[in-house]
Amino acid sequence: MTSPTYAGPSEADVRAIEELLHVLTKGQRALQMYLPNNPMYSRALDQIAGAFAPVWGVTGRLVLDIHEGEITWDGVSVYRQAARTEGLAWQLYKDGLRRLTLLPGVETEEIVRFLDVVNRSRLFTADAGDDLLTLLWEQDFVLVSHSFVEVLGDGLEFLQESTARESAVEPEQAQTEVASSQSAAGGSAPGLVDPAEFDSTPFFLEEAEIRLIQSDLDDEYRRDIRQAAIDALLDILESQREPEVRREVVGLLEDILPAQLSTGGFRAVARILRELRVIAVRAPGLDQGMHAAILSFEDRLSQPDILEQLFAALEDSSIRPSEDDIGEVLRELKPSALPVVLAHLGRTLDPNVRRALEPSVEQLARAQPAALAGLLDAGPVEVIEPAITLAAKLGLSQLVPSIVSHLKDGSAATRLAAIRALGEFATPTSVGAVETALDDEERAVRQAALSVLVSRGGSGGAVRRLEAMLFEDVDPGWERAERRSIFEAYGQLAGEAAMPRLQELLETRGIFRRKVPPETRACAIFALAKVRSFEARLLADRFTSDKEPIVRSAANAVLREWLA
Repeated sequence: MTSPTYAGPSEADVRAIEELLHVLTKGQRALQMYLPNNPMYSRALDQIAGAFAPVWGVTGRLVLDIHEGEITWDGVSVYRQAARTEGLAWQLYKDGLRRLTLLPGVETEEIVRFLDVVNRSRLFTADAGDDLLTLLWEQDFVLVSHSFVEVLGDGLEFLQESTARESAVEPEQAQTEVASSQSAAGGSAPGLVDPAEFDSTPFFLEEAEIRLIQSDLDDEYRRDIRQAAIDALLDILESQREPEVRREVVGLLEDILPAQLSTGGFRAVARILRELRVIAVRAPGLDQGMHAAILSFEDRLSQPDILEQLFAALEDSSIRPSEDDIGEVLRELKPSALPVVLAHLGRTLDPNVRRALEPSVEQLARAQPAALAGLLDAGPVEVIEPAITLAAKLGLSQLVPSIVSHLKDGSAATRLAAIRALGEFATPTSVGAVETALDDEERAVRQAALSVLVSRGGSGGAVRRLEAMLFEDVDPGWERAERRSIFEAYGQLAGEAAMPRLQELLETRGIFRRKVPPETRACAIFALAKVRSFEARLLADRFTSDKEPIVRSAANAVLREWLA
């Protein structure tokens, strides 16, 4: 009776294995790019564990054969890479792995360690002491076994080790193992090369050739592997016309962009954006959807979630890039990023971060002053203060009315920023608005307004307002320092015109006249010093022997300063 012929695995079973390898490949990249505390890292682990569930319904022992450009299961290709020298299959094959066996339960912990080992081995240089085999032995896997060969070239493979306890070695590999054993015993199998023969092979190089090779090796060791990988992706995106390949590259770049920002790779991000603009113009065969996807990366950089990763890298001094690299990325921001960047500028206390952000914020505001005006009129609360400061720094006088509006209903910090900004503009409208803040409820705001008026030489109604504040019957309850500063401002701005009011305050006459407090009279003495006239000096000299100590002290201090 003839036994039935095995027709191979079903299409559904093959799809389950293919999906697992696809998830493992994506998970390998995620484990390399993200830290364990990153949500993307955790999501990759969940996807890997979920992909194993249907596989164990197909087979209780997954045996994968590794080839140069593909991975097979039960004689069927379940993973094939676009380029022969790229991808998971090539990485395992070039390091000598020929068969990989996974047992149920591997998805809970060991598969993550296995992928981590593979990622670490990618970073080894040619002269490194360790290799993938060494790392696998150190892990002492229970649910992962492998067959490993040493490749000498010209298709010759010598079986070095196999951790599989069952017969997991291909017949050709077993034959090679026997041949290797014969060679070690003193004999040599036909067709095999004795490695010892290479020791006596004559091989001479000129001194110039040696220097050239050494220079090439040094350049290779110094090469930025991540940047080289990014350049390779960009080349594939430009040269490959297959839509599926291009979509996969775009998907990879979507993961790379935030990963590079979070690790301080600002220069790489700027390069990606520049190259994508060029590719969008000159790449052949781009459909409308792919063209839009390539250009969308510029807008993605200005999205709040991406910007938060950028700010986190800026705040972390251990990974903060150079100011030139930071500037390269920030120059790529769109005006839509202005609110988020301004809000962070208002929050940060790190002077290095502020110095890095300010030039780019100024560039965005210059390019879109209407966007800054919109923030001043209806922006979030945390944006208003830095927006006011920025408008003054750029000299956008058309925004003065919006800034003035915040003197009435803004917070104390906002009103203070508005006073300083209006002082920078120094227009009649702005200085006049500052004058209205002299009776603000916050002392810091009142003092800032007074300082601006004095430095700008006052305004049309400043002297009259100061006179009303100083000589009305209502006592506003100022502290001594504030009262003195207001008197001095009055003396400086009014000049000789202040003399009658000051003399009347100092020389109280008449039995029914209200007595002026000594502190107020002392402040009037300091106002005389700001008048700086001969009559003011004579008047101050008359109070050097006043019966009130505080008045005498003020008069003597003013005269000493006058004579200095």
